[in-house]
Amino acid sequence: MSNKIKVDLGDNSYNISFVEDFKDSIVKFALSTKSQCLLITQEKIFNLHKQKFDKISKTPNINILMISDGEQAKSFESINSIVSEMAKNNFDRSSLVFAVGGGVVGDVAGFAASIFMRGIKYVQYPTTLLSMVDSSIGGKTGINLKDGKNLVGRIYQPIAVEVDTNFLSTLPKRDFNAAFAEVIKYGFIYDKDLFDYLSENLSNIKNNDLNVIKKIITQCCEIKSDIVSEDENENELRMILNFGHTVGHAIESYTKYEELLHGEAIFYGMKCALFISNKFGNLNKDEYKKSLQLLSKFDLPNLSIDNKDIFINFVKNDKKFRGKNIRFILLDEIGKSRISKDITFEQIKKSLSVL
Repeated sequence: MSNKIKVDLGDNSYNISFVEDFKDSIVKFALSTKSQCLLITQEKIFNLHKQKFDKISKTPNINILMISDGEQAKSFESINSIVSEMAKNNFDRSSLVFAVGGGVVGDVAGFAASIFMRGIKYVQYPTTLLSMVDSSIGGKTGINLKDGKNLVGRIYQPIAVEVDTNFLSTLPKRDFNAAFAEVIKYGFIYDKDLFDYLSENLSNIKNNDLNVIKKIITQCCEIKSDIVSEDENENELRMILNFGHTVGHAIESYTKYEELLHGEAIFYGMKCALFISNKFGNLNKDEYKKSLQLLSKFDLPNLSIDNKDIFINFVKNDKKFRGKNIRFILLDEIGKSRISKDITFEQIKKSLSVL
């Protein structure tokens, strides 16, 4: 099993590497420059790994800044506090930013790095399964507005993604469970063998078999690397990674990011996308049933969409709109997806019946 996966983007290429200790990796990067460096994380992560963070803080040019937990941290206020901290401490074009956290930390830290002095280098250290298989790879950064998720941001690649699977030992069960939305997504859109492997190894997954988990992480990283390398700026192919996300992001916005984790919202979003793929697309009944059976193995909080019109307004703010048409990701079969421009708001409303 490879410990290094290349994201091939020409001058923007970088490696996804499995490391034994994130602390040693960060110190090594920091010592490679004489400039100031900023480690961005959250209090919960800091406290769980306090001993290692204390050792990191002894490196003279590393500053540590904590942002708040949850999607609320993806705000202009967070970005302002980060870039102001960098300016105050005389950061320059050779400074480095280290994002140690899940998707929220990666999105915020990456966006801040992309705009400070028109762009400085940053390294991703994903601490959740979700960020290890998805959000840390591909350079998507950004923040939320009250009208929708990730409406402000840019694609800005890290110089490395360093994966320390030891973080998973402290990951809450709910977060671990929710992360499998993005894992299963890869099986749906790109790799039927991965879908079958997940179905056959569900008990090992739920028992935290690290060999199985690392194999799954590696497969997901390879798939996302292939897709991003082919379409860095989401012009076409990369859009299939949004399977389940049109409805999932709208669910997050509708519930004000207070009721569901990101992965849980994507589980629900994929159920809706599967419904639409079956009722209005080419996904046959047997594969639809098989898909729902796998999704049903993961516990989800209750969800109720009481006002479908308000909900659809959040769908309309989706970034995948081009003119008046939304590009909706459908499955033709497990492992084969496509982009459709023909899905209507009424069809999306009908899909909410599966929630």
